Order: sequence, then structure tokens, then C-alpha cells
Amino acid sequence: MKEVRLGIVGLGRFAQLHLQCYRQIPGARVAAVCDIREETARQVAADFGCQAYTDPGLMLQNETLDALVVLTPETLHTETVMAGIAAGCAVFVEKPLATVPAEARRMVDAAAERGTLLMVGHVTRFDPRYLQMKTAIANGTIGRVRSIYARRSDGRQYFHIYKRTPAIYTLGIHDIDQVLWYMGEMPVEVYAKSSSSAEGEDLVWTMLTFANGATAVIDSNWMTPNGWPAHQDQLTHVVGDGGVISFGHPDGSLRVCTETRDEVPYLYGLRDIYGKLEGPLYSELKHFIECVQEGLRTSPILPAEDALRVVLIADAVMRSCAEGLPVRLAPETP
Repeated sequence: MKEVRLGIVGLGRFAQLHLQCYRQIPGARVAAVCDIREETARQVAADFGCQAYTDPGLMLQNETLDALVVLTPETLHTETVMAGIAAGCAVFVEKPLATVPAEARRMVDAAAERGTLLMVGHVTRFDPRYLQMKTAIANGTIGRVRSIYARRSDGRQYFHIYKRTPAIYTLGIHDIDQVLWYMGEMPVEVYAKSSSSAEGEDLVWTMLTFANGATAVIDSNWMTPNGWPAHQDQLTHVVGDGGVISFGHPDGSLRVCTETRDEVPYLYGLRDIYGKLEGPLYSELKHFIECVQEGLRTSPILPAEDALRVVLIADAVMRSCAEGLPVRLAPETP
């Protein structure tokens, strides 16, 4: 099995889960780490027996890496991703790919021209609940999709960290990807409204309209109170001509209901099993490592072009909120 030498840039809160996963993934080796906080970089490097850096460019210059993992704040992805592509590394970058469409397109085009794998962390595609919903929709289990409602409300105790970026890029980005994945096409119109608390803009409602008349409503907010039994209040409800698919969190259940059956499959979410992380994030990162080992230029599950489409929708949401009007989208060029 080919060893994949990884460079990790950005060692914040979510990076700790990444690092735990890479310890477990066969063939993955953390060869260098980088963070603007030198002490943090040194501590993680000592833990993994690798080199510590505060400059991603210097790390790429000094180290022989197969892949670069970019976990910096949402608005700071582009230059590091571009440097990784230029260095010939496969690149994994956490969602969103960018918060500016031109930057997202620049990265996708550069990876395509270089023939380099670029994968973006839209982790819901590896969650078995979402995957079963996608499979049921694709198989026609509920007939033609008429409407989708997706709510993702995170704990307000985290808003002070993530208010650096609009909620559509931190929370709604997951559900935009989810809706596009289910529908298999771009919407023709985007309409959105946002509102703010004393701390800043913490809620946005988005409606996507598709050419066939189907609609999707995405509710993204940092409003879940501290007393809620989980850090997130989550619901996805898909209505078709022939049935309904729905699941919610924190109960974690997935229900598939049609005219002839009502089923709640037994599934696992992300959890710690005897000190090992299992679930969607682990599966996503393992898939990335396997793509690198196999020399793939694109992920069959998370192609970079899909991540670009998500950024285009998020940008349209921001424009609609600012202008108070629907935003019409130009048809995609085949």
C-alpha cells in the first residue's frame, strides 16, 4: 500500500478530528503541519513526530508531500490551495471551497489544468442517512421530487467563532450541496432573506426554484440554545409525488415512508468507538487518501466542479439578501 505523506495547514478546532482520523487511515502519514500559531504547530508536530511550520509556502518548499490538507478559515483557502496544486500535491480543503466564485473557479481550473486531485469537504455525502435519501430519490422510491426542506441550526455558543463568515457559507453550504446532489441540477432562481441578533447576522432563509417547478427551502441559523440536547438541530424533509423521506437530529432517525411502507433503517452517525473515530468524516478522509493512492484526478463522490456550483449558489444567496430580490441564474454551459 502506497504511503501518502500529508501536509496539514490550519490546526484549529476541527483539525483535531482530522488528525485523529489520519492516525487511523491505512497509508496516511502526517509528514508536516503548519499554523500561524507557532506553539500550536510545534505541539502537534511533536505529537506526530514531524516538522512544524508557520508558513505554508516554506513547508511545500522544504517537504516532499503527496497531499495537502487545508483547514484554514473559510476566506483563506485560495492561495494555500493554489500553492499546493502548483507543487503537484493532491489537495483536500474543508468546505466551502471559497466565499468568492472567481476564487473557487480559479482553484477548480488550476487543478484541472494540472491534472491534480482537488476534493472539498462536503461531508454529508458520506453520512449514511443522506446517502440513503439520495439513493431512494435516485431510485424513484418517492416519485418526482416536489419540495425539500433542510434546516441546520447550530449552537449559539459557537457563533462567536464562526460569525467571521456568513451563515450560508458555514451552515447553509452543507444543505446547498445536499439539495444539488439530490436534484442533479442547478436551480434557475435563488431568493433569500437574512436577519441579525445583537452579535451579527445569524440566520438566513433560502428558497431555490428548479426548472421543473420543484422548490427547496434551506433554513441556516446559529439559534440553537445551550440547553438543547445536541449541538445541532437538524431536519431534512423531502416530499415527492409518491411519498416522503425525512430524518432529524438529535434523534438521528431516518424514516422512509411511502403508500405501502414505513421504515426507519438502523444507521450509525459520527461517533467514537473505543477510542477510534468512525462515521462520515472518517469515511470522507479515507476516500481522499484512497483517491491519492490510486492516482485519481477527481473524486467520483466529490468532484471539484460540484463544490464550485455550491459556491455559485451561496454567492447568489448573498446577493439576494443584499438586494431584497430573487436572483436568476444563467443556464450551465454543457
